[in-house]
Amino acid sequence: TVTAMSTRRLVGSIAAVLGLAGCFTTAADYREEAETFIVETVAIPGEDIVFATARCDEPQSQDPGTEFACAATDQDGGTWRFAVTIEEGNRFVVSVTDRP
Repeated sequence: TVTAMSTRRLVGSIAAVLGLAGCFTTAADYREEAETFIVETVAIPGEDIVFATARCDEPQSQDPGTEFACAATDQDGGTWRFAVTIEEGNRFVVSVTDRP
């Protein structure tokens, strides 16, 4: 598990944690932040992977423990799948669940 802040960090095949300073007002905010985080921040250790796009489902709520799915396309057109879990304090955990 790696804590990600404002710079590009590594994410293993398990998870990366994102700490956010802002306040989410809707479930869509979590979806949008997760999409941005995956494209701009997530990196795979030992691999030169760049995510061109990411699309996430909108979470059913903003409650801690709520999970939602994301998919991202890498520079070679491969599809990666992620699970995102909302945590306390405007944080969420992004986990790689499937890779090309």
